[in-house]
Amino acid sequence: MIRNYIFVFILLVATFSMINAVPHQLRKRETKFVLCSMPAIEQIDVTVTPDPIVSKKPATYTVSGKLSHAIIAKKTSLGVSYLDADGSVPLSDIYLLPFDKSYKAGEKFTITAKDVPTPKLSKVYDTYVVIWDEELGTIACAFAESGGKSGE
Repeated sequence: MIRNYIFVFILLVATFSMINAVPHQLRKRETKFVLCSMPAIEQIDVTVTPDPIVSKKPATYTVSGKLSHAIIAKKTSLGVSYLDADGSVPLSDIYLLPFDKSYKAGEKFTITAKDVPTPKLSKVYDTYVVIWDEELGTIACAFAESGGKSGE
């Protein structure tokens, strides 16, 4: 009889250990890009791989959306920039990829930037993704806070 109680006790301890460990394994830190807080800037959807971004490893950015401005091939570019926690000091040069196709205003676009260099990143940093036009400047922007500021 005592052996049965010992077996049940061990089984319960093992079960509680598994239950406690499972939520931590399933929780994935995901980089969430939000609209930049600048006037007259439009929202874009951004996904990044790997997610979360790995310091000194290239990343792939896929950006899509509909803009009220036309995108003109070779004159409009996708830009990716990493800044320090204050958003004031660049951690590397901005990465620019010119669009190779034009899109009319209101037309859905998608652009993928592969092998975007990632600098040495601190625990807390910001990632900015912009759509840049030679004549108009920044027409769309999204950013993500990574590390301590976003609660991760």
